[in-house]
Amino acid sequence: MKKFIITIFLFTNLFSQNIELTKEEQNFINNTNLRVSITTNWQPFSFTEKEQPLGISYEYWKLIVEKLDLKTQNIFFNNFNKQLESLKNKESDIIFSVGETISRKEYAVFSNKYLSFPISIVTQKDENFIENIEQIINKKIAVGNNFTAHNLLKQNYPNLDLILVDSIKDGLELVSKNKAFAFIDIKPTLSYSIAKYGFNDLKISGNSGINFELKFMIRDDYIQLIPILNKAINSISTEEITNITSRWGNVQFETKFDYETITYIFIPILLIIIGFLYRNYELKKINKSLKLLVEEKTKSLNQINLNLEDLVEKKSKEIIQKENLLNHQSKMAAMGEMLENIAHQWRQPLSIISTVATSLKLKKDMNILEDKDFFESIESINNSSQHLSATIDDFRNFFSKEKEVDEFFISNTIKKAINLLKINLDKYNITIIKEIEDIKVLNYENELIQVILNIISNSIDSLQEEDINNRFIKITTYVSNNNLIITINDNGSGIKDEFLDRIFEPYFTTKHKSQGTGIGLYMSLEIVTKHLQGNIVVSNTETSFNDKLLKGAKCEITIPLNIS
Repeated sequence: MKKFIITIFLFTNLFSQNIELTKEEQNFINNTNLRVSITTNWQPFSFTEKEQPLGISYEYWKLIVEKLDLKTQNIFFNNFNKQLESLKNKESDIIFSVGETISRKEYAVFSNKYLSFPISIVTQKDENFIENIEQIINKKIAVGNNFTAHNLLKQNYPNLDLILVDSIKDGLELVSKNKAFAFIDIKPTLSYSIAKYGFNDLKISGNSGINFELKFMIRDDYIQLIPILNKAINSISTEEITNITSRWGNVQFETKFDYETITYIFIPILLIIIGFLYRNYELKKINKSLKLLVEEKTKSLNQINLNLEDLVEKKSKEIIQKENLLNHQSKMAAMGEMLENIAHQWRQPLSIISTVATSLKLKKDMNILEDKDFFESIESINNSSQHLSATIDDFRNFFSKEKEVDEFFISNTIKKAINLLKINLDKYNITIIKEIEDIKVLNYENELIQVILNIISNSIDSLQEEDINNRFIKITTYVSNNNLIITINDNGSGIKDEFLDRIFEPYFTTKHKSQGTGIGLYMSLEIVTKHLQGNIVVSNTETSFNDKLLKGAKCEITIPLNIS
């Protein structure tokens, strides 16, 4: 009975491994010696050690060769692009570790997938979890030149600005040295390479949302090999696949201790320490003879220093408290103006939504609601909702706490500032005159918007007091000596000469106390000089527009085009 059970088990196992081939397929295998192109440096999928091929894909290929009893000849490549050229030129017949892309299908055919892995994102360890590639689409991203990950990224995100590298190690080094925000490749390759090359400051922070499917790539005139390989792929069990992937997922690397380097470092340090100890001994002898002489003076100086430290600490705290108060007051004043603008810009869309909804209900109650009216009303509500959402986004971006350098066009920045103040500009019938060049700038955009808002707000306050028919604010931009120059003129009454030297002082204002805090221009000066690395000057001037002479205040802001 026992022998019978063993016989049944062996027969079942043999049957499960059997691959049924047609006569033509078997003849092709018997009469073809396949030239197999093998990558020597793509760990852990395909690489060599001591001239022996290793890796996940190679072990899977060995199973295929054994199951089909293939005749093979290995050709080794240390450059993936040369490997593709070899197959394209019919110098090799098959690559067993590759992904399918549109460009490769022009000269090759592909089997079914035999393994699938996520394409993941590596960053420095202090970065947060990345849910998908949309979060870093504006960052500097490195990827292997013509690697499958590169081709898949181009297909899915054609507008990505990628840094192309020749090897995974080169890509990881760019991230480690802060020359790229992230490096993207297949997850097992990233895990293996981070451990192998000792990049302890890097981690896999998330996935791109794209999966890499491993396939066999065959020269396009060997298309009869595809169904043969697909049958072999289907015959491989889950257990066999798990044994291969888990074995390569648990590879450990030993860190080599470089005793020679340590010796070269230790000996000079030891000599320095000996020299330091000897010098210290000599200095102690000298100091001992001087100790009695300086003891009384030291006591006196200690007392003076103690008093001085207390005074400096007290004044420093006062200055810090004053700066914090000014910052807080400036933000509160700006927030009040912004909330007023939000309320104004929301009134009309809310009114439209309310009116359309009421009309829909009335028509429905009266059974006169037609599909055309329904869809037009829904579209109107949706458009108004989008406007409300865009308004909130504009103001949320203005009050964002993130302070990082941005690349922006000054025309868009000025447009954002004008939109935030549109309610007051319309209220006092103030026309904005723009002579703006479309200049690209690398600086702190939100900080610059705050300054422009302060200057234009001052001009609005000045113009509303003037009894004139045409109120203008003229904004001009141009480049000079690698600096961006922004001038803002108005045709108000200008600033009295006796106030010109004091307008940047904190709490100084020419307005009534109920209208101004006197911190807007002070904070503008602080932001421009300390954050934007520029300068700001205010003066009285005359400028012309359409044969009209504009007399009033002029503010000139100068910042570098590239803050780095």
